[in-house]
Amino acid sequence: VSTQSTGSNKKQMKVFILLCALITLALAQTKPVWPYAASTSVFIEGWGERREDRHFLRYYYDEVAGKERFEGPTEWNGEFFWTVVIIDTVAKKEWVVVHQQGLVECFTGADNHSIPHPNFNRAHYVGKAEIDYTVVDHWVERDNEGRDLVQIFDRVDNGEIKRIDISTHVSRRPHAVTFHFHEFDAGTQDAALWTLPAEIQKICNNVQQVEML
Repeated sequence: VSTQSTGSNKKQMKVFILLCALITLALAQTKPVWPYAASTSVFIEGWGERREDRHFLRYYYDEVAGKERFEGPTEWNGEFFWTVVIIDTVAKKEWVVVHQQGLVECFTGADNHSIPHPNFNRAHYVGKAEIDYTVVDHWVERDNEGRDLVQIFDRVDNGEIKRIDISTHVSRRPHAVTFHFHEFDAGTQDAALWTLPAEIQKICNNVQQVEML
């Protein structure tokens, strides 16, 4: 047997062992799971017409109760407001409350919104990474053309999702929308979150359609 042939066999064996190790590692990982109820602070990049758009909000949801709540600063006609949005997917109703200094306004109307529940069953394990000095697992979902569509990063120690990147390929300026999750608290939420204070309910205006500012 030639030396060249022996060297080639060794290289093939190393590649085979490496592939087996990678496959074993991937099978050993638990895929990310989106909880049915949680609250989290979310910093969003690229959500809007411009890839440089930035948003921050506090998000509460409970799929069993069918309720969602969003809180955060919003801009409308060049002015900034603190906005609270509550959605009842069971009653098909939505409330939007805007605050600006001493001003408070409330609007309510019908809503056909449903609570999104990400499913990561198609995710493939990529490897480990680090976010804010925390070790995370990196997962990727690809579309039918093999392009990276969604990237998910969850903590190694407890599975908490730290970041999701969603790539957009439909516009002339494809870019990724990135969701950074902080203070993620999975579990049933306080029922008081879904009810407006009585003094605000008294001034709430019924409209045909409520738009999130």
